[in-house]
Amino acid sequence: MELGEILAEGELSVWQDLAEMIAGNHGIKVLQQPETCMTMMQVLDSVGHTPFYAGEVLMTEATVSINNVVGYGVALEDDSIRALCAAIIDAALLAEVAETEEIRNVISQEELRILARRQQEAALIAATRVRFAIMEG
Repeated sequence: MELGEILAEGELSVWQDLAEMIAGNHGIKVLQQPETCMTMMQVLDSVGHTPFYAGEVLMTEATVSINNVVGYGVALEDDSIRALCAAIIDAALLAEVAETEEIRNVISQEELRILARRQQEAALIAATRVRFAIMEG
């Protein structure tokens, strides 16, 4: 999974704790306060696998810097806290702060939790799948 996907789906409380730890140890300069915007959402056609725009989505974006290294955070809908936490985490990783290994470990743990949740959801969905070949008799 990509970092942005993990930050978007992970537990907000985990990201808040991580961002607070980073902020406590490093000077963070907010370059752009969390701000909502609209962006076009691109999806793939399931038949032809060609991209098309499904419509606009509300997003929140923020930009911070740590040691003059810029980090960018984005979140779906009006979620300024998640966008700011994502920007802080992104900047910390790009700046390779002393806590980088700890940050990567937390991100890896969240990724595993997200993947486990997805597997559980897939299993629940698979249990409701209709098998037409069996129904024909």
